[in-house]
Amino acid sequence: MALPPGTVLDGEAVIWNGGTVDFGAVQARAASSLDRACALAARLPATYAAFDVLAHPGHGGDALAARPYAERRTVLVDVLAAIGPPLQPVLATADRDTALEWYETLQPQGVEGIVAKPGRSAYPFGARTVWRKIRHADTTDAKVVGSVGPRRRPRRLALLPDAESRPRLSAPLDTALAARLGALLADAPATGEHRTATGETYTGLATELVVEVLAGTGRHGTLSVVRAR
Repeated sequence: MALPPGTVLDGEAVIWNGGTVDFGAVQARAASSLDRACALAARLPATYAAFDVLAHPGHGGDALAARPYAERRTVLVDVLAAIGPPLQPVLATADRDTALEWYETLQPQGVEGIVAKPGRSAYPFGARTVWRKIRHADTTDAKVVGSVGPRRRPRRLALLPDAESRPRLSAPLDTALAARLGALLADAPATGEHRTATGETYTGLATELVVEVLAGTGRHGTLSVVRAR
């Protein structure tokens, strides 16, 4: 509410728990009732990590997204300086050694890696881009198309990874992750029983839910679900 109308930020809600990033806590709040979400917010308050600014009425409006990243970064820092936490810009540097130090030392805090962005680049809006994510463990996105087991506590998910045409089943979900995903899938209409290419059965679900999976498991390996998008 402290930002002027017309401001558009790119960022992510983050909850710190015991000195590390807790993705599960973010998902739990998103899937909670209003009363429970308020209670969780009081116990584990969230911050908003701003990656970029796409529009601002005092800096060219919507045209800001087409300006070089280095200029947008300056605007982002200036705009948020007067507001402060819990709204704050992520760390950024033009020094390679500093970036590598962050990559090596911030992993224990739950930071997945770094993003390399040319200073002259416009905001890509989902298009092919020269931006590069350098993660400690490469991940990819997969659409959820079904589940195995109880809806509110699925044992596995049927997933359609990017660039693949046939669903595959995930590795077994741990209890906490199954509960969070189950809450997100609770109201998804079922579309009947289906089979994967290898003959495994699952209950089809009509949902737009996308999850992040470990990409290193490969096209024919196990898909390990990391979190919901």
